[in-house]
Amino acid sequence: MNKLAVQRYAQFVSAMDLVAEQFDELDKLIARVGKGTTESGFTVPTQGELKGLRAKAFGELDQMRMTAKKFEAELMSRPWKV
Repeated sequence: MNKLAVQRYAQFVSAMDLVAEQFDELDKLIARVGKGTTESGFTVPTQGELKGLRAKAFGELDQMRMTAKKFEAELMSRPWKV
């Protein structure tokens, strides 16, 4: 196995883990969102819209994890283009 590729793959997985951890904080922030408008009349996304966006983002992160796992052996054996 390519030592540098193994290192970069580990960094990649760690980065995905760090992003996943932030979803807990995002849930707390979404819970504080009001009804969709501000006092000055600006429209902001509702809790439901934000929850939908969060679910989509988490799903895409999960898909990235599955793809990385599928190609794990290849990613750890070949040099990475930077």
